[in-house]
Amino acid sequence: MAIPVKALARRRMGNTAILLAVGFCAFALCYLLGISLRPSAFYSGLVLMALVLVLTFFNARKKLPFLPLVKASHWLQFHIYAGLLSIFLYGIHTSFRVPSGKLELALGILFLVVSISGILGLFITRILPKVMARSGEPLTFEKISAFEVRLRKQAEELILSEETKNGTSALGDAYLHRLSAYFRPRSPFRFFLGNPNRFRARALDELRDIDRYTSEEERPVLERMKEMIEAKHNLDVQKSCQFFLRCWLFVHIPFTYSMVCVALVHAWAAFNYTTSR
Repeated sequence: MAIPVKALARRRMGNTAILLAVGFCAFALCYLLGISLRPSAFYSGLVLMALVLVLTFFNARKKLPFLPLVKASHWLQFHIYAGLLSIFLYGIHTSFRVPSGKLELALGILFLVVSISGILGLFITRILPKVMARSGEPLTFEKISAFEVRLRKQAEELILSEETKNGTSALGDAYLHRLSAYFRPRSPFRFFLGNPNRFRARALDELRDIDRYTSEEERPVLERMKEMIEAKHNLDVQKSCQFFLRCWLFVHIPFTYSMVCVALVHAWAAFNYTTSR
C-alpha cells in the first residue's frame, strides 16, 4: 500500500530530526569525554562498531523473511538513517582527519566505499523503479535477453514477409542499413550514458523518413515496426535498470563484510592497547 505524500514527508522530517538530535548528542558526549581526559575515540569506536554490526544484520534480515522480526520496511528506514549516522560517527571517531597507519587507512577506504555505494544505492532504488514503471511492462531480468532475440527475429520476419508480398526492397534496405542496429542488444552503461530516449527518438525519426517512400499498403507494417521500437525501448530500460539495481549490491555487500572483518581486527587492537595502558 502506497504511503500518502504528506505522511511520507512527515516521516522523513521526523526521522531527519531524530538523526540530527542523536548526532548532536554523540558529538556533545565525545566532547565531554575529551575534556575530561577520557578515551573518547575508544568509546566512539565501540558505538560505531556496534552500529555497523547492526547495519550488517539488515542483509541477514532480508534473507530470513519468515522470522518474526521487525518488518523489512522498518528495517530499511533504520538502515538508511543509521547508515547516515554512522558516517558522522566515523568522522567523530577519527576527529574528521584522514586516518594514519596501514590498518586505519585500509579501514577508512573500505568505509568510504561502503558509504558511497550505500548512498548511491539509496538514490538508485528510489529513482530506477519509477523509470521502469513509466517505460512499460515489468519483465524478469533473466528472460530479457530471450525477449530481445525474439523481438529482433519478429522484426526481420515482418520485413522479409513484406518484401516477399510486395516485391519491394525499400523497407528491407532501410531496416538493414538503419533500423537493424536498434534491435541489437545494448550495453546498460551505453544505454544510460547515451540517453535512453535518444535511441528511441532516432529510430522513430528513421521510421518517419521511411514513411515518405512507402505506399498505403505498407503503412500497417510501419505501425507494427513502431510498436516493436517501443517494445525494444522497454526491454532496454528494464534490462539497464535491473542491472544497476543488482550491480550496486555486488559492491556494497562484499565491501561491507570486508569492512566488518577489518573493523573487528582494528577493535581488537584498540581494546588491547587501551586496556594495557
